[in-house]
Amino acid sequence: MFKQPIYIAALFCILMMTAMRWQGAVLITPDSPRAIVDLELANQPQRVQTILHGWNIKDVRLNIQIDFLFIVAYVFFLALAAEGMASKWANSKMQFLGWLMARLALIAGVLDIAENLLMLQTIDQHYSPLSLSLTRNIALIKFSLVGIVLLYLLISIPNLFKKKLS
Repeated sequence: MFKQPIYIAALFCILMMTAMRWQGAVLITPDSPRAIVDLELANQPQRVQTILHGWNIKDVRLNIQIDFLFIVAYVFFLALAAEGMASKWANSKMQFLGWLMARLALIAGVLDIAENLLMLQTIDQHYSPLSLSLTRNIALIKFSLVGIVLLYLLISIPNLFKKKLS
């Protein structure tokens, strides 16, 4: 049924994204409309306490644990997709860019792991303004890298169809 790894990676990514949204729905409150993302970006102790006050810590911990699986899923998918798209380009610079995007996906995954470890410390009340700032900055860099990889994939889509028509 699925002969190419990209299909398995896409399915795994979709399943993990669905699991994250389903389980993380309990984290959506008036103080955290973006659920776990609000904790990722909270850089003030008061903000953290406001967010955590509305949550069951077991639910937060489970969401972060599920996210470790999601990291594997999205990194695997983005890296395979970027390398696959790179191979469809005739332009060597765009091929190199695709190779680079696959590596950026890996870096985003490593940053996401670091962010999750910091958030686990935060929910256990072991944090400082510095660790919160570090968590936020890591999250922003991770989101930026994922966005750049997705932009490359979007830019590559028309090229994919041109190659199929040729």
